[in-house]
Amino acid sequence: MSKTAELVTVKTVAKAADCAVSTVSRALRDDPSISEAAKQRIRQVAASLDYRPLRKRRPKNEISQSTASILRGKQLLVLSLGLDRSLISLPVVSSAISGVEDAFSELGVRFQVAHIPDLQAVPAHLDFDQIDGLFLIGALQGKMLIESNSTLLNRLSQIPSVWLLGRPEGCWGDCVGANDVLLGAKAADFLADHGHHNVAFLSPKPDHLIMQNRETGFVSQAVRRGLNVQRFVDPPSKGWTLPVKPPLSTEAVQHLVDQLLKAKTRPTALFAGADSVAAVVYGSLARRGIKVGEEISVISGNNDHAFITGLYPQLTTFDIHAHNIGRLAVRQLETRLTMGNTIANVDLTLEPHLTPGESVRHLNS
Repeated sequence: MSKTAELVTVKTVAKAADCAVSTVSRALRDDPSISEAAKQRIRQVAASLDYRPLRKRRPKNEISQSTASILRGKQLLVLSLGLDRSLISLPVVSSAISGVEDAFSELGVRFQVAHIPDLQAVPAHLDFDQIDGLFLIGALQGKMLIESNSTLLNRLSQIPSVWLLGRPEGCWGDCVGANDVLLGAKAADFLADHGHHNVAFLSPKPDHLIMQNRETGFVSQAVRRGLNVQRFVDPPSKGWTLPVKPPLSTEAVQHLVDQLLKAKTRPTALFAGADSVAAVVYGSLARRGIKVGEEISVISGNNDHAFITGLYPQLTTFDIHAHNIGRLAVRQLETRLTMGNTIANVDLTLEPHLTPGESVRHLNS
């Protein structure tokens, strides 16, 4: 094979196929969340570039001693619990999984991926007695997950585990995610620095762990900055059930937006908590003839391109570095397997960073 072909990476394939790196990774792994048409197209692109996965390209004797890992030779599983496949496909989630995959490839480690949307229907082929370590992504609405199948969750709790993005209430194990309280505080600071005095937090997921943490950071920092902050937090009329789906329709937030617009003191800016919420807020405001970035400002979090691409004006959000979260989770599982139960549960968080758009108006200009 030529030198050029040897340098072909998954990023090269993603660029040629005009899609995300995580999409290529999952397509080549035959992940069921990717359509068959997309898989075929990506495989054709990969074949035309003579792409071979890193762990197949590099002979074992070329793996340096520095990459030796306690994970090598272990049976490892990346597992989603109580999440609809549409949620697994979101870049913020798939990017975290992709970070795990990339770290595994560098370490020469093999693994499996499985999804259990309905916790009452566990695939028969999953033998948890053979699993040495888990990477988990689960529904974060209150205790929905632990209460849906406590027998399964108790069984999984016996396996060294690292949760990605958040640890559901009542669950065990280590967790690697974003510093969501800090993200909320930064959102409040950004709005205050742009001259907003009347602000709001809006969410259709009142008991969602990440939303709660972001709300805590936002409200507390807004108060510190002397802002008038209002909360518009209430689930949609039908509530939330497992498997959890993203809020894809304006109906999920329309009642909250109507409350905000009818408020005695109407906020000039709102923090939507997550890009999935911000996207439907855009649609809800458009229904009422309200222009984002002019009549009301919107800020959010995750930098989730699946939702924000195409929004006008461009959404101001925060990048939580989901790919790095996945990579750090691998290191944490190494630590957990090395230290065993001699250390308590560990929570590691990464600092979010602003990705500015035009959705926040500067009132002082």
